[in-house]
Amino acid sequence: MISEEQIYETITFILIIGLLDTLERRHPRFPVNRGLNLRLNIIAILVVIFAGELWKTALIRGCDAMNLSGLRAFDITRKLPGVVKIPLAVVIADFCLYWVHRGMHRRRILWLTHVFHHSIDELWWLSGSRTSITHLLLFAAPQIFLGYYVFQFTPMEAGIAFSIGVVVNVWIHTNVSVNLGPIEWLFITPSFHRIHHGARGLASKNLGFVLTVWDRFFGTYANPQTVGDSFALSSVSTHGRLLRMIAGI
Repeated sequence: MISEEQIYETITFILIIGLLDTLERRHPRFPVNRGLNLRLNIIAILVVIFAGELWKTALIRGCDAMNLSGLRAFDITRKLPGVVKIPLAVVIADFCLYWVHRGMHRRRILWLTHVFHHSIDELWWLSGSRTSITHLLLFAAPQIFLGYYVFQFTPMEAGIAFSIGVVVNVWIHTNVSVNLGPIEWLFITPSFHRIHHGARGLASKNLGFVLTVWDRFFGTYANPQTVGDSFALSSVSTHGRLLRMIAGI
């Protein structure tokens, strides 16, 4: 049976894909060959959808077995109104995922979980879905813990919060050129994230997903206006090891 939050996430996914796909086709930042590795990109997004749900179920069962719902330490955050809970959870999750992502680029064992994502050779919204199964676990764990146990979201709150995650992942990999003005100092754009995928040796830069502040504070910031988001990508070959890359081992 489909849950309320899954309905929110599915509707959000369909709407954001419709919007950003239209923008990509009408105002592409760079020319891309959408047909290149299309089958692989479709397989990748199916892996994200199905493996993501399996990890979510497994993580919730594991946390419930440890009775994390009964922890009194989070009574204050659980009682916050939804309009406070959701943005606060997004900020904390972004901070956590920044460090997970940073670890993936600094430790070989973690890099193995992330290398599939850096096999992208044409960066557009669908190719950005390349994510290994173990990568999904490492990213899901802090989000599940925050959403269901620290903040104890209602189904509607969870649906909204996790839908934001869906939007962010699609948005930062979209092949569009946008100018958000002064708020680009704070919020990550496709140009900001493209530097991370570019062929300029800056894969250890611009590791955040929602806010630029973590990169600014912790020394991994590269300014898109100074560096420029080049057309060329730094792509890791999948030849002979595709299944291991998808598994993340």
